[in-house]
Amino acid sequence: MGRRSERVAVNSGKFLELEGLRGLAAAMVVAWHFVWAFAPSELGSVAGSPEQGLVGSPIAAGIDGPAAVVLFFVLSGFVIPLRFFRSGRARTVVHAATKRWPRLAGLSVLAVLFSYGLFRFGLFHYREAAALTGSDWLGEYGGGAPGSTLSLSLAGAIREGLVGAFVDKSDAYDPVLWTMRHELLGSFLSMGLALAIRRTSVKASGGITVCVAFLAGAADPWLVPFVAGTGLALLVCNRRMTLGWLSTAASIGVGLFLFGYLEPAGAYSGMAVIQDGAGYRYDRILVHTLAAVLMMFGIIANEGAGRVLNARPLLFLGRLSFPIYLFHFPLLCSLGCGLFLALREVTSYGGSTIIVAVIYAAAVLMVGVLLTRVDEAWGAWLSRMTDSLFMPETRISK
Repeated sequence: MGRRSERVAVNSGKFLELEGLRGLAAAMVVAWHFVWAFAPSELGSVAGSPEQGLVGSPIAAGIDGPAAVVLFFVLSGFVIPLRFFRSGRARTVVHAATKRWPRLAGLSVLAVLFSYGLFRFGLFHYREAAALTGSDWLGEYGGGAPGSTLSLSLAGAIREGLVGAFVDKSDAYDPVLWTMRHELLGSFLSMGLALAIRRTSVKASGGITVCVAFLAGAADPWLVPFVAGTGLALLVCNRRMTLGWLSTAASIGVGLFLFGYLEPAGAYSGMAVIQDGAGYRYDRILVHTLAAVLMMFGIIANEGAGRVLNARPLLFLGRLSFPIYLFHFPLLCSLGCGLFLALREVTSYGGSTIIVAVIYAAAVLMVGVLLTRVDEAWGAWLSRMTDSLFMPETRISK
């Protein structure tokens, strides 16, 4: 693993260390939702609590769910155009674009069907648990309160996972699906930007990227992380980036600090000048995008830092990241909450929470392993289909 080219996954074109980072991001989202459900006071004003909790402390970086979502988007913007940047073949972009929606929709449909089944058979217990934990967010099923307004429909569930999540951000059955529309649009934006900047000069590509980021931010701020990831990918592919340990520590350290930003309070009180007064929290998106770029740059440009994230457990977690992200919330509101209610009859609040955390984490991992196999089989089939359309020379005659 000494040379940088050896740190690239041959088939996917991904930097392996970034797969480890994706796994950590998935774990952060799971932890964020668990804390919001069972210890909302720890999130302070973010969860509507009068207590400050972790808000204003860099320690929040370890469970900062909103920052982890931005990191997912920057990673997608980085990984998606890599193969094109390396090969220069425009058909690789067409190939990727053709299968992007079905690639995302396959597991999204399974996630909403899973949630539909839990609703249908009365296996959700989030309202009863929320009455004990004091989490209004949990009691409203992640803020959407579908239990009081949702008319269960198998066709409606399938539509949400197949189309709605990508068109109108439908997320009644699984609240985490709100990100799917941004993921799809951001993916296409990254591909288009890659086509526009690959053969331009450094100054021209930088100027185009900045302009696209500005225009994208005006239309949908959640697209900015994708633009940032694509710009970083071009930089890394065109130049051999190497950082010493001091520069690496500074890049990753500043990134981690910014990653913990939730509100302009405590260690972040100086950021009040950039807070989005309109409530969209554009300030968080920008700060977390910068944080993600700094951390990724430090990891990519230093082999030693990259090897840390090449650890097998992290790569394994990265492989499971997509199903973990899609399925963890229905599991939290069913298994997690049901187990919590049962344990509260026999043990303390703290004891119940710890036991639930352990069993819930194991269940999320097991579901992740099972659904990853399904997702990989689906992805392989899609690749064969698109290969037959756009890259016939890659087919192997038997």
